[in-house]
Amino acid sequence: MRVVTFDGDETLWDFEGAMRRALALAAGLFDPPVTAEWLSRVRDDVAARPEFAGAPMEDIRRTAFAECARLTGAAEGFADRVHAEYMRARHAGVALYPDTLPCLRELRSRGHRLALITNGNSRPDLVGVADFLACTVVAAECGHRKPDPEIYRHAASRLGVPPGECVHVGDHPVEDVDASAEAGMRAVWLDRVRSPERPRRAWRRIDSLAELPGLL
Repeated sequence: MRVVTFDGDETLWDFEGAMRRALALAAGLFDPPVTAEWLSRVRDDVAARPEFAGAPMEDIRRTAFAECARLTGAAEGFADRVHAEYMRARHAGVALYPDTLPCLRELRSRGHRLALITNGNSRPDLVGVADFLACTVVAAECGHRKPDPEIYRHAASRLGVPPGECVHVGDHPVEDVDASAEAGMRAVWLDRVRSPERPRRAWRRIDSLAELPGLL
């Protein structure tokens, strides 16, 4: 397998930790402060609206902050400030897992072509992996969102190979494993938390990216 595609959040980098810290910062900007949990609930309510089906997460988050500002009676322009501060903190707070760069370096040295397939909006250039990637496929840009298998077929097409010549690595049993397998790729489940169950369609299971080069 000469092509390896990766998920981003919770696979190459710790997105959840960065998001929690950024949400805590955003919550503290309200007067009086609100909770990060409340901000998340409002975001989930916005995301569930039919008009936001398949929408970029940044659009959902921006609308959610506007809704939070309305509900708390904040001044005009406050929501834009909160959104800007949240995005700044979230991008700045994203950190690669310790096994990410060694894995990418090893795969590149062996001649593998690497790509990123993501529903999110984390920027690979800001976390230091962009130079390793032959391409980045973002759901909001290609018109398909995980777990739609078409996003994986789209990535393979951009890389100029059939899906059967690709291995996809990700942490989500459905969005990464089942969907990429349905598209025809070999799915490697990265199970950092060592879950008791294994997705039925996983080709291999690993708990660290350090194990990946040995599989290929």
